[in-house]
Amino acid sequence: MKLRVRPIIGCLTHTHFWEGPCRAGYKEDMTPEAEKKAADEAFDAAVKELQKATPEIEMLPAVDARYNETFVVPKEVYAKIEEDIEEVDFFLCMNWRIPKLERYRKTVVIMQNGNEGIDFAAYCRSIGIEAYVAMDIKDLNEIAHALWVRKCTANTRALVLTAGSTPPFGLQSLIRDPELIRQRYGMEVVKMPFMNIMKYFDQISDEEALPIAEKMFKGALETKIRKEWFINDIKYYLAAKRMMDEYDCNAFTTACHELCTSEIPQNRKFTPCTCHSLMKDEGIPSGCEEDLNALLAMVIMQHAAYRPAFMGNPNFETEEMIRIHHAVPALKMNGYGKKPLNYKLWAFTGQGFGGKLQVDFTENDDKYVTLGRFNPMADTMSVKVGEVLKSEFVEVYCSPYYYIKMDDARKFMHNLAGFGHHQVLIFGDYMKMLKQIADVMHFKVFES
Repeated sequence: MKLRVRPIIGCLTHTHFWEGPCRAGYKEDMTPEAEKKAADEAFDAAVKELQKATPEIEMLPAVDARYNETFVVPKEVYAKIEEDIEEVDFFLCMNWRIPKLERYRKTVVIMQNGNEGIDFAAYCRSIGIEAYVAMDIKDLNEIAHALWVRKCTANTRALVLTAGSTPPFGLQSLIRDPELIRQRYGMEVVKMPFMNIMKYFDQISDEEALPIAEKMFKGALETKIRKEWFINDIKYYLAAKRMMDEYDCNAFTTACHELCTSEIPQNRKFTPCTCHSLMKDEGIPSGCEEDLNALLAMVIMQHAAYRPAFMGNPNFETEEMIRIHHAVPALKMNGYGKKPLNYKLWAFTGQGFGGKLQVDFTENDDKYVTLGRFNPMADTMSVKVGEVLKSEFVEVYCSPYYYIKMDDARKFMHNLAGFGHHQVLIFGDYMKMLKQIADVMHFKVFES
């Protein structure tokens, strides 16, 4: 996913020399020839500065938008601005402002460290045009990243395997109407019966799943699950991906309590846990229990931080510590392209089926974590920063447990009454970044 950006480099030049209340200097610097030379140099410098832009941007050829004291931009310049305009995510204005650029009603970022950029942005906003001011390339990259996260979210289409209950049994705080998410953020939800995946499951042979299972067995520090059963977890993962391909989806969640009571996992000897972990390491947001509140937060947070998210249940432990537990950590928690974490491969059930990754988060590069979750109306995200103190594994059921230090754990848990339980966790302090993204995506951040 890229942002397509059209740089427009404005410059006011004059047809001849004069001085007055808005123009003063030395004649040798104010002739048409001298101003043309200065404009050429300014254009070249601006183009060079664009090379420092984030790789999230596909920078289109820069438009040289010079105009004279009539303040009228030539028609041939506008013709260049208008090329493939439907595919442009935002205009990047540099140096002088571009008169009548607002006619296109296109998002604009003005990279200019003085009064003119602020003035033009205020004008655009006053007439309903999205506009941002960047003092320098650092600002531009931060603004672009927030817009990129917004575009990624709007291009997310989540496959939700459901039993049809609204809300599902284990999640009363669910965003009940997926249309809220689509209207606010562009993210689509495709709901299908949770049993439909078994058709794809049956199409996948043990031989197809075996190489992935063997690779995970080989990479584990310890295994406590039978390989012939763990293959079924991999078959479920491959089935989910095949089903997602058919419905053109790039995010995933499934019913859990309802899937469990169907006894399909009991009879087929699998759980969805490994599927969620593997998908998240591939950059695919994948959450538990049809939890759209958590999945929406996961989509935003994974793109914001370029790393997978952990999703788990919060429990109050002490005044300064909570515990989060679940069975769906990823291995690239320090970032995509970074060295994966060590793991043990254990079984979720006492019978020995259902693979779960046991990952010690105290081995992470960054000890600080950011927690997030949307409220049932999908307009506010609870955000909290804490510090991982220790990890704990249990033989069966949801595990690992992570103990997180925060300033007022009791207040944090009370505040979650407005949001619900599952917390999405990424490593690092992303409070500031999520606030910037919230400004661009028009949701509120509640600092729990």
